[in-house]
Amino acid sequence: MKSRPTLLLPAAAAVLALAGCASGPAGDADPAASETAVPHGYVEGASEQQEPQLRLVTLDDSGALHAFDPVTEESRELADLAGDDVTRLATDGRYLFASSEDGVLRIVDGGAWTVPHGDHAHYYLADAREVGEVDGGPGAGAAQVASSATVTAAWFAGSGTGVLLDAEALADGEVTELGRVEGPAGPGVLVPMGDLVVASTSTGGAAGGDSEGGAAGGDSEGGAADGLRVLTAEGDVVDGATASCPDLRGAASTRVGVVVGCSDGAVLATQDDSGEVSFEQVPYPDGTTAADVATSFEGRPGRPAVAAVAGSTGAWLFDARAREWTLITTPEPLLRASAVGDSDGTVVAVDASGRVVVLDPTGVLAQTEPLLADDLVDGALPDGVELEIDVSRSYVNSPSAGVVHEIDHGDAARVARTLDVEGDAARFVETGR
Repeated sequence: MKSRPTLLLPAAAAVLALAGCASGPAGDADPAASETAVPHGYVEGASEQQEPQLRLVTLDDSGALHAFDPVTEESRELADLAGDDVTRLATDGRYLFASSEDGVLRIVDGGAWTVPHGDHAHYYLADAREVGEVDGGPGAGAAQVASSATVTAAWFAGSGTGVLLDAEALADGEVTELGRVEGPAGPGVLVPMGDLVVASTSTGGAAGGDSEGGAAGGDSEGGAADGLRVLTAEGDVVDGATASCPDLRGAASTRVGVVVGCSDGAVLATQDDSGEVSFEQVPYPDGTTAADVATSFEGRPGRPAVAAVAGSTGAWLFDARAREWTLITTPEPLLRASAVGDSDGTVVAVDASGRVVVLDPTGVLAQTEPLLADDLVDGALPDGVELEIDVSRSYVNSPSAGVVHEIDHGDAARVARTLDVEGDAARFVETGR
């Protein structure tokens, strides 16, 4: 397939976009400032677009990283990662993070992103490029990555190392480390929230870490992470709020704050107008068993709700705005679950038969045929098979068929298209959101 050329925003549309972001009355505007104003979130070399520039990014087993435009159905190669032995592909909506088991994290700018701005958003398109890499150290394994507008954080569970990166430098094509934090190997959390970072800590040992930077999980002898604290972008400990979080597992950013899963419920981290972080415990409903505890959370970016698999019972819907858990029971166990984040509590999931199912708090609303039956391995989906959710469409990759299925989850789980992407679609994420 031919590569899609970079699109340029017409001058008239650019003027309208700028006018829509004026922060004060027109009569108070400074004419000189208006001539030099730029859209919110703009970076040099990017063009602002009138709608999201969504891309379906796949990484095949040969190491080829491709971006597929679902509008034009054209594909372009972003990078060749052959020889890197990539085991995990992740994204923060703009950058692709390709992790290998030796602890090396490769970063590629996908060239399409969305910047929320109050009651609207700005959409950008730029040339894709390889940015650089981060080394998590010996035994680091694959990284978990999360970003805010100013900080990108990578947590290497294999070594207990966290790396904090300057997000503005990434936009300039540079990898600049702001700090590193060290903790025990194993599950951990390192999630930026504005200029601060929500980090896991071990309260079983010296939870404060060393005096020069603290630790995401306490010192290396402190045991497994079982609590939360706040760090600066450089990794220094912020005095103040902490929270208990036994058997910590999984985290996600929402419009309300950062949700972290624990064996007894969730901890919600929020910021007030002064930037101070507070933690709030949201326990599971009475009668929840250990087998049904959530181990990861997924949802549409910038929305207040996330979802998680609830053992073999169904799915959890967690509404961060209402501080409320809802258990949705299903006839079959689920393998993936993600919240659409709308007002009616829609969740899209993949069940143990390989069907994409649409749920709400009353149960199953609709389902597809077993689209992913041939991808199941011992009743589970392999790493790299992902369920990505937009406002009206859901996407899931099928490595066995080398395609990405597009599901209209608002229309009885109708399979809108089966997209023949480049390569074998072994790993998949969506950018531009």
